[in-house]
Amino acid sequence: MAGINLQQFLVTWMLVGMLAEPGTRVGLAQFLIALPGFALMLFGGSIGDRRDGRSLLIGLHLMAFAPPLLMAVGVATLGLSYLTVILFGISVAAVAGFSEPPRSALLNRVTHGHIQTTVVLSTTVSASIGLAGTWLGGRIDAFGLEWVLISQAMLFGTGALAIAVIAPGLTRMPANARPSRPLSELADGLRVLWRTPKVRDVIGLNFLSSIFNAGAWFVVYPFLVTRAYAADAAMLAILVIIFFTGSIASNLGLLRFVPMARPGRLFLIMQITRVVIFAILWAQPPLWLMVLATIGWGMNMGITSTTARMMVQSGAPEAHRSRVLSVFILGTLSAAPLGAILLGTLVDLASVRAGFIPGLLASVVIFIIGITATTLWTDREGP
Repeated sequence: MAGINLQQFLVTWMLVGMLAEPGTRVGLAQFLIALPGFALMLFGGSIGDRRDGRSLLIGLHLMAFAPPLLMAVGVATLGLSYLTVILFGISVAAVAGFSEPPRSALLNRVTHGHIQTTVVLSTTVSASIGLAGTWLGGRIDAFGLEWVLISQAMLFGTGALAIAVIAPGLTRMPANARPSRPLSELADGLRVLWRTPKVRDVIGLNFLSSIFNAGAWFVVYPFLVTRAYAADAAMLAILVIIFFTGSIASNLGLLRFVPMARPGRLFLIMQITRVVIFAILWAQPPLWLMVLATIGWGMNMGITSTTARMMVQSGAPEAHRSRVLSVFILGTLSAAPLGAILLGTLVDLASVRAGFIPGLLASVVIFIIGITATTLWTDREGP
């Protein structure tokens, strides 16, 4: 997670801060970077239900070791360009996309019940560690881009060592598992998802939420802090750390209330609080208020993403869990670049402030749909 957080910061800063690309090209780059990972994510979900997650993830971490080293060599010899940023982003995103569903499904194999607590703890720990990657990205002016990239490769390699600590017996493929047939198993997983209304509704609403929430974070927010508040890489990194600190704090707060009886209700309430946050950022307030809004946005994101994942992780049928999770993660991650290209274009055509308006309106729509067309407001978890 430190390597992935660093990756997200690096791509954003290389495009916005170093190459000074306009919003449309930033959004397009984010979209292109994410595309291969989307396709591989669904196959990762299918294979994750049939393969030993431990050995699979160790191999994928070692694969992620190479792209940052190649990028460091390329920057040192050829310099930085729009195309090399996209190719670098694609290579890391493809490995990350393939590995995320097996990693998520592995939680259910290594935990002994209490999946809500496990989801909150794993989210909190990984986000906390991820802050180190963001801090490292903020030191790019002091260390140099090449050394930051080499450090990223080391982080991915260390991740392989961490997974190797897991006892092999906990992650082996079940004895009655059939050989993997990715296409047919993917179709089977989608059919099961469609016949599970609550999980289907959560994934759909979370996808709509992520389009304008994550899209605004990846494109609109960097332009806001660099243009309206004259941020350099170090200041942007600090603000990103503040954002994720808010997310971590909210997840630690959730630990006092898990297992939660109505996570769906909390998910919908968070949509309304985001309306207030986006309204504050739209107004381009004084720096101190912008920082407070950033903290609130991070807390909102932490609760929204964790409650959504709780409901999917606990509601997905065990035999299809990795495949259902792959659809959930795909929806979350694919929404971000889709929102990035839409909001990046809007920033170029209108203004940075205009980029927050779609998210504000979408949050209201999601709240209304959640109450009137789904059972998320009334559903109870557990017995």
